[in-house]
Amino acid sequence: MKGLLEHPRIYSLFRRLVGRDTARSVYAREHLRLAPGQRVLDLGCGPADILQFLPEVEYIGYDINPAYIERARRRFGHQGEFHCSAVSEDLPIGQRFDLVIAHGVLHHLDDVAAGSLFRIARRALRPGGRLVTFDGCFVEGQSALARLFLSLDRGRHVRSRDAYERLARAEFDPVRSFVRHDLIRIPYTHLIMECGTAPPSRP
Repeated sequence: MKGLLEHPRIYSLFRRLVGRDTARSVYAREHLRLAPGQRVLDLGCGPADILQFLPEVEYIGYDINPAYIERARRRFGHQGEFHCSAVSEDLPIGQRFDLVIAHGVLHHLDDVAAGSLFRIARRALRPGGRLVTFDGCFVEGQSALARLFLSLDRGRHVRSRDAYERLARAEFDPVRSFVRHDLIRIPYTHLIMECGTAPPSRP
């Protein structure tokens, strides 16, 4: 199953079956909160399905999977710019962004790689910009089924809420996190983090 999800059409179909379109809609509306014309950097954009839920923005997406990038360009080439590249600290990002997205990325990264992603995001943001993340999460009191599904995830670094926040706070302040158990049709726990940067100082 994990190998099948590397194919963008199967990945998108699976997402629809478990209700991830609803999850993305909630994520975009309640947490991304983008206005038309804002500049967005998506680290680990996959096939860029999030664009279905965004207003007209200046969007740049990076993903290491060439099949995902090919599908993104085919479907959304008129809405954004897509690059097939690993997310590393030498990524040639030549502009500042209002928002950086890391949707379903951190739980695929060990702590070193996750720390690198936070540093990349911090440098890419304008003062007052935000990084918003979305990942599976282990929490106290969640159902046994939710823990099982999390353990079967393709990502091998599903963390606790505290562990995700600790990584984020090495680069960001403030960090706000939101635990959701109700975003998809199967028992599952998600953590959404909104990581802020200091706004410009006033004279």
